[in-house]
Amino acid sequence: MLKHQELIDKMTLTEKIRITSGKDNWRTEEFPAVGIPKITLSDGPHGLRHQEEEQDHLGINESNPATCFPPACLSAASFDEELLYEMGRAIGIEAINDHVHVVLGPGVNIKRNPLCGRNFEYFSEDPHLSARLSSAWIRGLQSTGVGASLKHFALNNQEENRMKSDSIADRKAMHDIYLKAFENPVREAKPYTVMCSYNLVDGVYASENGMLLKEILREKFGFEGVVVTDWAAMNDKTASLKAGLDLEMPGGAGYFDEKLEEDIREGKLDEGTLDQAVDRILELILKTAGNGKIKELTGTLDIEKHHDLARRIALESVILLKNEDKILPLSLDGSRKIVVIGALAEKPRYQGAGSSHIIPYKLTSLLDALKEKDISHTYYEGYSLEEGDHPAQSVEEILTGIQKEDTVIFAVGLPDSYESEGFDREHMRLPDAQNELIEKIAQVNRNITVLLYGGAPVEMPWIDHVKGLINLYLPGQAGGEVAAGILFGETSPSGKLPETYPLFYRDHVTSEIFGREKYQVTYREGIYVGYRFFDKARKEVLFPFGFGLSYTDFVYEDLQLSHEQVDFNETAELTVTFRIRNTGEVHGKETAQLYISRADHEGYMAVKELKGFRKVSLNAGEGGDVTFKLKKEDFHQFDSGENKEMVYEGEYDILVGSSSRDILLKKRVYISGEPFKKSTVPDFYNRPSGKPSLEDFEKLLGRKIPETKLGKPFTVDNTLSEMSGVPQMKIVIRKLSSMLMESAGVRSRQDNAYKVVHSMFMQTPIKRLTLVSPDRMPKYMGEVLVLIANGEYLKAAAKARAKK
Repeated sequence: MLKHQELIDKMTLTEKIRITSGKDNWRTEEFPAVGIPKITLSDGPHGLRHQEEEQDHLGINESNPATCFPPACLSAASFDEELLYEMGRAIGIEAINDHVHVVLGPGVNIKRNPLCGRNFEYFSEDPHLSARLSSAWIRGLQSTGVGASLKHFALNNQEENRMKSDSIADRKAMHDIYLKAFENPVREAKPYTVMCSYNLVDGVYASENGMLLKEILREKFGFEGVVVTDWAAMNDKTASLKAGLDLEMPGGAGYFDEKLEEDIREGKLDEGTLDQAVDRILELILKTAGNGKIKELTGTLDIEKHHDLARRIALESVILLKNEDKILPLSLDGSRKIVVIGALAEKPRYQGAGSSHIIPYKLTSLLDALKEKDISHTYYEGYSLEEGDHPAQSVEEILTGIQKEDTVIFAVGLPDSYESEGFDREHMRLPDAQNELIEKIAQVNRNITVLLYGGAPVEMPWIDHVKGLINLYLPGQAGGEVAAGILFGETSPSGKLPETYPLFYRDHVTSEIFGREKYQVTYREGIYVGYRFFDKARKEVLFPFGFGLSYTDFVYEDLQLSHEQVDFNETAELTVTFRIRNTGEVHGKETAQLYISRADHEGYMAVKELKGFRKVSLNAGEGGDVTFKLKKEDFHQFDSGENKEMVYEGEYDILVGSSSRDILLKKRVYISGEPFKKSTVPDFYNRPSGKPSLEDFEKLLGRKIPETKLGKPFTVDNTLSEMSGVPQMKIVIRKLSSMLMESAGVRSRQDNAYKVVHSMFMQTPIKRLTLVSPDRMPKYMGEVLVLIANGEYLKAAAKARAKK
């Protein structure tokens, strides 16, 4: 018996189908006659991007003001679950006051490669860190009665051709890395919804992938909520409902509904499957629209309080990466002139571009903060953010104004045009003008502290020529206050890198294939993502995972284990305790990290894996005890031969340190379990060296990967990008693109949103463009475009005239 059987019995088949499609871009259907209200969904992993009904379109410029918290790229560096809980709760309160019922976040996709254009919206390269922080965020949000939408399920790790790319990974990599980031949030935080991704997984769209949605998400992880499509991710609604999907968004087009009704009447889909989806949607609607907590919290929004929270989260997350000669914190005694260089000090890049773009209530730059604190300084723009690689003024003018003993604060980073949802970065470099200016100034003055802005790692050819480096990632609306607070020692930095910074992009295991495989995206590296690769390959890095300095010093000591041998079949726990002391002169916070390493890690497994982290606040001279409890699942590894998760018997090292490469304490424990059988895999997966070949990967998979064949005849499953080479399509695409851009609220190529939205339109299959913009792109238009692209339009038009 379904929870809402009585309501469902009152609905016609057409009405039941309608409720599985949204009413418009952001709202579900309502049926007042039977007491079913509509609910509103809104973007918002780091703040609410809510559009009122009169603003309703898929553009990213128009939305109500909201608090812009630090995006996940920075908040993850806090390694602080309590802070993420507070952020989620604050976003929930803002959602309530904007009459939003479901917030589309958080995003837990793994940072497989530094060039993914959407990395700023994701937490980490590590599934444990991603899972713990996202669980906290979800619990915070849902404590207000607003629902979360955990996304994007699954293996969506690039923006290039994301609507049609097929993610192909071996089962061990899928379960130990990419699905693991979703498992803990689903089991523990119980998000009201999960959003499926655009891409295919092993040849089947995620929106209709029964292995993903039914076998793994619902049966293995125990998910009971609504599975919603990413916006315009639907491909075949009948197949999606069979696979366990419930809600298609956006709505308003009804593109797939007519076919779905036909399939049900013809017996191709059991009506009970539809009823089950309707039941879950009704549960979501009634749970969020009628939640008592929402009524209690209406009107409790305190904008200034939320701004302070945004500032506190950023302060706890900013990472000090270099502090040569203890140049930081900077002195305010007036003995040195302060010179600030860089357009980002005046016009900060505080968030990423795309669907999560927030219009903040307020925004502070570094220059604003210096003015507020009455700190005397000289400012040079240095480079142009609008012109990309071009300097804003002559280098000679800047060099003339800098003396050898001056303190130089240099703000550098990636402009909006370099990273965004919708496209991937072309390289891992900063704009040339920024790199060259740092190098030239360093020849005159080495008292340089670099403030780094951007959502992902960059190469740093100047790293040996500067004394200080503070990574702000994208700090949210309070970024200026935060930068000043760290620079001048109001707070000791305590952030830790949630990802590895390679020396050079070429060092990355996927550097030769990422972005070059548009259709079949082969995850050739397997489980060797981030520090798992660099550790196993014994490769030098610029900054390791988990790294971050402080203005004080910490000592780790006295590691103790509760057992020397553990049999998890007896539901035992392994308790790990140790002590941290602040041996410096100021208050500080240290994030202790616990890793597990199988003593014999030969074979297809990581050298070590993060299994716990704890942030400890200590005054100067103070010490504190840290305790972790490890459970059976912490020792799980997916065994491809047995096709299940197992605990391998043997000796394990419990490692505690301040980063993945700074292990300070170590003890060994014997774990009872199942015998480890070394699998026969290509040499790369036992001892990574160089780059894995396609042949290596196919041997790991146990099958060949077929080639993608493109070309005529085109169908509605093709994209405008794929048709762009056809002569007769050039003018059609130009006019259609202009029309669609206008419908999205983007009116000029100079608009920061242009590249994002244009990429989306060009890479969306034609039949799904109707879902994005049904008012400008009616259903029949797709068929017309296909006829034109195939050179058959004139023939079809002539036949139509002949019939008349």
